[in-house]
Amino acid sequence: MPYMINGQPTGILEEPIERDGTYYVPLHEVVQALGGNVGWDNNTKTAAATIGQWTAHVQMMNNAVDVNGTQVNLSAPPMVENDTMYVPWDFFRDSYGYKSSMDGGTLNIGL
Repeated sequence: MPYMINGQPTGILEEPIERDGTYYVPLHEVVQALGGNVGWDNNTKTAAATIGQWTAHVQMMNNAVDVNGTQVNLSAPPMVENDTMYVPWDFFRDSYGYKSSMDGGTLNIGL
C-alpha cells in the first residue's frame, strides 16, 4: 500500500497490517517520515513518539495513549509484530491532529 506523507509519496518499508477491519502502520517509520523520532522503554514496553512539541507515550495492547499529559483513546490497541510496533492508522489524527485517510488504497497522513 502506498503512503503519502504531507502530500508526497513516501517510501516506508513496512506494509500496513490489516486486523479485524483496522489497518495498522509502523509507528517508527511513519513518525520519522513526519520529521519526528521514537524512543523505546523495554521495561514498560512503551514507545515515546515525538513530533514537534507533541510526545505520545504508546504502550503495547493499550488503547489509552498519553499525549503531553492528555489521554487519547485509540480506535484499536497498538501491537507489535516482528519487533515493530504498529498503531492504527488514525493514531496520527487522534494524537497529533494530522489529517489521515485511506483513499483508493493509499494511506494519506499530513497537515
